[in-house]
Amino acid sequence: MDICHVPGRFPVSTLRFGHVPQNPGLPRSQTSPYWPYVAAAGGSRSETDPSGPTYRNRMFFLGMGFVAQFFAQELKNQGWVVSGTCTSILKKNELGEMGFDMYLFDANEPELVILLPSTLEIMKYHTHVVVSIPPVVGIGDPVLQHKELLRSSLTDGGNLQWLCYLSSTSVYGDCGGAWVDEDYPTSPASELANLRLIAEKRWLSLGDDLGLSTQIFRLGGIYGPGRRRVYNIVDDDPAPREEVFAYASDLIEKKWPGRIKQSASQSESLIGKGSRRGKKRVSNARMKKELGVRLLHPSYRSGLQSIINHMEEAL
Repeated sequence: MDICHVPGRFPVSTLRFGHVPQNPGLPRSQTSPYWPYVAAAGGSRSETDPSGPTYRNRMFFLGMGFVAQFFAQELKNQGWVVSGTCTSILKKNELGEMGFDMYLFDANEPELVILLPSTLEIMKYHTHVVVSIPPVVGIGDPVLQHKELLRSSLTDGGNLQWLCYLSSTSVYGDCGGAWVDEDYPTSPASELANLRLIAEKRWLSLGDDLGLSTQIFRLGGIYGPGRRRVYNIVDDDPAPREEVFAYASDLIEKKWPGRIKQSASQSESLIGKGSRRGKKRVSNARMKKELGVRLLHPSYRSGLQSIINHMEEAL
């Protein structure tokens, strides 16, 4: 992904990979009575204080998982200040060493829910928020369990301008192989997919209540080493999961013969798990037209080949 312009009510909300924003604009509250990044000794303000001349855009990730970490690193390389949450001390320390301001939070753990108010106090002084926490069967969206607390906390001052929820193309269900765009009727075929759709609506509603520019990004399959504004985030080459796995296996076998020792039954089991997503070909036309996105890897073939090349360099 090369360029992602986020439209909405706030003209400063422009994200460009490989480009540092020169004029990030002014936050809604330049002189907040509380700023979580004030240095402890002497109370002097940090270089990223929003009331100072060196103020930079700030991104907060609720859930610093695989996708969020990639996005976070790209933004950090551009000069953004990036913070987020994780669910373990080990992960917090690991991400902290990478230069991210991390906060421990797990909405499913009662002993950690008490940390939510302080997390929200920190989060609201960021300019952008990405929600990357999946729903849980029997619970729904873990963070939205505390929707009223979210609403009341984030309404009180702060700099928040833009909210994004990372969803899944599973909300479309089985479409019989048809091309699917953002206007295609949703018909989730599993409980998790249905919970995704419910979460989408609730995050959009919360964004409206808070007066934020709010987007939903529906992600297709994620691979890698280790009429609201809804967008399908997929490449140009829709393919069934078994085809992607077969291509990846072929690349590995050619590069490192004998490396794959997985049995045929194990392969069939792994491929079979993808069938629950349903058959469809998801269109990314709106993403490219409205967000101005240029894909670095338009097909899973070039994406997987790039991964193999980088693995080779690391060995």
